[in-house]
Amino acid sequence: MKKINAVVLCASAMSSSMMADAVRKAASAKGIELTIDCSASLRYRTFDFSGLDIVLIAPQVKGQMKDIQKFAAEKGYPDLPFMLIPMREYGLAKGEKILDMMLEILQKPGEE
Repeated sequence: MKKINAVVLCASAMSSSMMADAVRKAASAKGIELTIDCSASLRYRTFDFSGLDIVLIAPQVKGQMKDIQKFAAEKGYPDLPFMLIPMREYGLAKGEKILDMMLEILQKPGEE
């Protein structure tokens, strides 16, 4: 079973919980052990990026993405992948589509 640790950075870490639940459900159906938490993006300077496989950025905070990426790189995580969640998939909590996008980003060359 594949294991993935992810976080969703969003405005207040409230609306993202429904979307995160949908992604968890899709992961479970595919036999993937997924840990996905939500956190307010404004707290990124105190966030612990260690142990994460991917950072998901909610569409309402996409303007902060470059600052967060820069901060993570400065803290020693220059290769940590970031993914902007498309507005439609986020709003409709399309867990399977979001998971597929995550898996595509996380797939390393040579893996199936």
